[in-house]
Amino acid sequence: MRAPGPSRVAVASAGAGLALVALAAVRYGSGALVLPLAAAAALALLQRARVTVGLVVALMVICEGRSDDLLGFARGIYEPLPIGPTPMECLLALAVLAVLIDRLRAERPARLAGPLTLPLMLVVLAAAAGAVTGAFSGIGGKDLVFAARQLAWLPIVPLLVVNVVETERQVRGALAFGVAIALVKAALGVIGVAAGVGIVVEGATITYYEPTANWLVLLAILGVVAALQLRARLPIWVLAGSPLLVLSLVLSFRRSFWIGAALGVLLVVLLGSRPLGRRLAFVAALLLAVAVWMLSLQPLQAEDPIVERARSLEPSKIERNAQDRYRIDELQNVATEIRQHPISGLGLGGQWTATHPLGVDHENGRSYTHVVALWWWLKLGILGLLAYLAVMGTCLAMGWQVWRRSADPLLSAAGLALLCGFLALAVVETVGSFTGLDPRFTALVGAMGGLLAVMRRLAMRPG
Repeated sequence: MRAPGPSRVAVASAGAGLALVALAAVRYGSGALVLPLAAAAALALLQRARVTVGLVVALMVICEGRSDDLLGFARGIYEPLPIGPTPMECLLALAVLAVLIDRLRAERPARLAGPLTLPLMLVVLAAAAGAVTGAFSGIGGKDLVFAARQLAWLPIVPLLVVNVVETERQVRGALAFGVAIALVKAALGVIGVAAGVGIVVEGATITYYEPTANWLVLLAILGVVAALQLRARLPIWVLAGSPLLVLSLVLSFRRSFWIGAALGVLLVVLLGSRPLGRRLAFVAALLLAVAVWMLSLQPLQAEDPIVERARSLEPSKIERNAQDRYRIDELQNVATEIRQHPISGLGLGGQWTATHPLGVDHENGRSYTHVVALWWWLKLGILGLLAYLAVMGTCLAMGWQVWRRSADPLLSAAGLALLCGFLALAVVETVGSFTGLDPRFTALVGAMGGLLAVMRRLAMRPG
């Protein structure tokens, strides 16, 4: 620490941290002996804001939250400590403090997230309104705090990213870091399948059921396709690892992400091609769609799990699948609740009422809806719906501007990939809600939004 002011802040923070360590050791006994090591690590991370933010994002992606995954033993980082917050929330708070200290040390004001700032403020306002509505509806404080904790990652992570990634060189480093995490995650998933460790779907072990890994892998695939389309130079290790990314996504058995990947790749090809190439790609896309439709009408004899999972996309099978039928019943109930509470919603922690009969009932299912825009509307009222649309619309607009305005082909390709990736996400979240509900996925969306804000600022600068 060079500046005297920030040094005093760091020393005070260290003193407070050590005091908490001592109190915890007295309160929780020998189990707290690891806390001094954590305190020493925290002091080191306070000196490296960029490393701390990167660690937050990396851990949220790599460490799964389920016990039956390959790294399921690490799920404890999402479980509350005796003092209340989870280890990941403590690390997030540490990252916020590290960024503030870094800005004070450099005597520079903190950056906002550009065009994304207003939508993020709208998210905070909608969350506050949802908390008030929930409190007046009689929802317990524990449920309110739990829902707010999942949502808090969305406005915080982008602000952290824009304050530690500022130059074009740092953007390139952040992109390489993201692809590296995607490759590590894909490798771990494939290893888990080979070892038979993971969730079993239709008799086969899959790579990942949770959405965080699948969307990041999807973004990496789109990035490779976009770079090839725009003739941007990619490192050899990225090209060599691309088949691993595809294999991980295929073995995830997530039908929605398969559809999102197909849509994203087609959009990258269509938008990234020259005019003649776009027409040819459009014709090819139509032929592919017709071929898939005709294939779905033919009886397949293969019993391969991937083939069977792909055939479940056939519209005529929706009525015969109890889980898919449940989504239709859920939609009717949620739509009824929204018609009854169109402005305020039910509030954070609120549960919809099953006025229409359900073929299948899930534990805690009344707190969830598979269409994410309806979840934001149901929980946070009309303000929540506007906040979600504003965040997604701004990310799409920034992706377009980065793609069209960046002089560097690699950054332009990254903008195109993120544009198509967010469009694919919008489609995926019509059959599954993740943004704002899953803290891991919400943190990833925030990180991508923050990175887009940085790339847009660099692309839009004069000269």
